[in-house]
Amino acid sequence: MKKTVMFMLLSLVVLAACKKEPEKTPEEVYSERLDGNWNVTKLDYSAVVTTPFGPIPITGTANNSGTIAFNNAGKTANYNIAFLPSLAGLPVQVDSVKLIGNGTYSNTTTNITLTESGGQVLTFNVVANEANLQILRTSINYDLDTVMVPVTIEMRLAR
Repeated sequence: MKKTVMFMLLSLVVLAACKKEPEKTPEEVYSERLDGNWNVTKLDYSAVVTTPFGPIPITGTANNSGTIAFNNAGKTANYNIAFLPSLAGLPVQVDSVKLIGNGTYSNTTTNITLTESGGQVLTFNVVANEANLQILRTSINYDLDTVMVPVTIEMRLAR
């Protein structure tokens, strides 16, 4: 009997010492999955440029368009993404569309909100969320010959 009581007390002490790890939220799991360096392997873009002759749709694809790095511990991100859109049929000079900067980020399972150090906010919609593949979609404004053109981009990120 004495051994049984002693065994039960010892068992209680061992069980009490075992702490269950709190379960992570889906947002925390996703942030951990984002952690690290990503290459923009494919970038699809689309826009509509309004001209005196009517709207002209612009679409295209750029490959190997830059990098983005997420640091889960500090909730920071650095990015350097650029592509040269093809504006066939438009008689204007075109510069590269660039997203270069750093800042902090927050995320849900469906969005990543990146706040640049200068205060600009970029929101990316999560299209795919896998360990070695992320597909993110956003809209940015491009200054085309003094006219702001909204451009939708979809980035395919791989490790």
